Amino acid sequence: MAIKHKYTLMCDEVRQEMNGKFILIGLYTPNISLPQLPAMLPALTFFVCLESDRPENLQFRMSLANLETGQKVAEGMGAIGFQRPGLGISILRMPNIMFQAAGTYTFEFSIQSEQPITTTFDVELIQIQMQMAQPFRR
Repeated sequence: MAIKHKYTLMCDEVRQEMNGKFILIGLYTPNISLPQLPAMLPALTFFVCLESDRPENLQFRMSLANLETGQKVAEGMGAIGFQRPGLGISILRMPNIMFQAAGTYTFEFSIQSEQPITTTFDVELIQIQMQMAQPFRR
């Protein structure tokens, strides 16, 4: 088995059109900026592009953890299938993600005996500035 990781994108949601094209909603580039912490995201979705040298079905594990503390935010498992050699897309959705603190987080995706694929990103607290509406003038 030879799986090659091409790229991973992180977003809120992924949809697929009837013609096969994907729509990525709420793409994070590259960090997650939140107005307050702790904060709950209804979902965090990882769009993972892989390449396989043969048709196969494989088991995988995934986890999301705070890098500094090692605390797991979420984890899961499933299967990925390649109908033929070549590119394959895996859409990994993690619902109800609670971020307790700002910092560096890792998403780890492990396929059977292959080396884990790790994506690192930061969760940061941002201040939202509200501007007063100006009266309409003619």
